[in-house]
Amino acid sequence: MNKKGFTLIELLAVIVILVSMSLVVVTSVSSSLERRDVKECEEQIELAKNAAKIYFSLNDVCDFSDSSNSCMVGIQTLKDGNYFNEVSKTNRLEDTDQVQFTTDGYKFLGNGECKEENS
Repeated sequence: MNKKGFTLIELLAVIVILVSMSLVVVTSVSSSLERRDVKECEEQIELAKNAAKIYFSLNDVCDFSDSSNSCMVGIQTLKDGNYFNEVSKTNRLEDTDQVQFTTDGYKFLGNGECKEENS
């Protein structure tokens, strides 16, 4: 007797293999998206620092002769002056975040990390 078809065990084996493969793909894609988000955040912080450099070089607003050794500019100020146009779809930087200019260089002062897309 020659029956054609698959047994239940064979079908279950195929299903287990397909589920295992899909789990690997989903894990890989999600970690890739996470790395992309971190990279985008870092790039936006660098863009904000560069915008602050332009802002401080064009505007005479920072004077280290008084006792302060730093100057601050907010992201909102940079946006209002068209020094920084955030083209990100995720708007990772808060308008209240700031860039600090000191004799040591530029430092981003934000909430410690970029905000989540959902917040």
